[in-house]
Amino acid sequence: MTSTLTLALRARNANRIKPRYQICLIHPFDPRGQKVGGLETYIRDFITFHPVDTDILFIGVDSTGELELGQLHRLTFRGRGFDFLPILHYSDQQAREAARSIRSSLTGQFFMALLRHFRPIAKLIRARRCSIDLRRVEFSWLPAILRRPFVQMLHGEGAPKLQMDSLLRKYSFVHNTGERFAVAMSEKFLCVNPFITERLQQTYPRRKDKIDTLWTWVNTDIFKPQVWPLNASPFQIVFAGRLDEFKDPPLMFRTIDRLRQRLNGDVRFHYIGTSDPHRFEEFAAIEDITVRHGFKDAAGMAETLASAHAGILTSEFEGMPRCVLETLAVGRPVVAMHLPQLESVIRPGFSGYLVPRSDNRDEMIDELVQRFVDIRDAIEMGAMNPVQVADTIMAFTPGTQLARVFRYHHEIQDARGLAAAAPTY
Repeated sequence: MTSTLTLALRARNANRIKPRYQICLIHPFDPRGQKVGGLETYIRDFITFHPVDTDILFIGVDSTGELELGQLHRLTFRGRGFDFLPILHYSDQQAREAARSIRSSLTGQFFMALLRHFRPIAKLIRARRCSIDLRRVEFSWLPAILRRPFVQMLHGEGAPKLQMDSLLRKYSFVHNTGERFAVAMSEKFLCVNPFITERLQQTYPRRKDKIDTLWTWVNTDIFKPQVWPLNASPFQIVFAGRLDEFKDPPLMFRTIDRLRQRLNGDVRFHYIGTSDPHRFEEFAAIEDITVRHGFKDAAGMAETLASAHAGILTSEFEGMPRCVLETLAVGRPVVAMHLPQLESVIRPGFSGYLVPRSDNRDEMIDELVQRFVDIRDAIEMGAMNPVQVADTIMAFTPGTQLARVFRYHHEIQDARGLAAAAPTY
């Protein structure tokens, strides 16, 4: 028989209010806007998949110009509620235009907005006893001043000889200073691939234990394997993302052009993104066979990726490219220039091909072209299966990767006694 004491303990435990965790995200971004990329997807998914025992406070940008700055707004995104404190009005159109100075850049203006709204921000974060999640090392000074624990992530870095569409290439000392400070002050410092992790561990050996790798992921609730397009002709190739110089758009465009010659014109190229390809002279040769889709939300991107037969990536450097994971997730193989981290998801002849790098660009183009021909032939013969292609990314889902970030925040708050009873929204 169950004792009276046991029943009493069970009743008391059943009535105990479980602690809630408070996480503050800080980033110059509006999750409701049209900006796309790895950073943006991270924040949107952070809101979408946050645990039921966790509340999210997001300090960011209002891209609509409709919200009062410095005031807390309760918003819903993808069916999940979160608290939004906008501190800057900055439209999507402004975000697409290249800034000419740090002062006029989104990062620079957001930095100044953090200073202007410092008091209400500090009051809110302290009252909620938040741990903070940061995407940019340039903002690591804020949690340090507030004496709040934070998890920092370094999403990517260009190889030294390459340029990105960012002012940071001119002011690298800003990033480097922020990096050193964030490594020293953060509770956990996460990198998007093991090569960045290794560099940081070697650079900061005393902080080695807090530096780790967090792979990116793909939302498999949206990006699911789809049957091949109904029409085998023309052969459809897709790329999604910004056309930064380190992604080598000239190599990509020349490959598509040579593939068209090889297939007697039976090729279409789809570009999902808001960059202007015309700034690369090589684009002129394939403009007539290119479909420019512009901005796509996650559902629209999944649909467009599924309408293609294969994806392409020619980058000289990447973290773990989200566009590759999303393309594979819908069951489309990818042909990419070799990046070590892609070996875990692009299996030769199974989910695409990795092409070795060479000093001879013509040889690389010829091999890229041949691999697309191999994929076309494999699809026609039924030797490539969308479900099997999608299976290669099963380790890169929110449930395996993003869940680690929430666990780190929960452990930090538990260790410091920060978690407290709070209302459930």
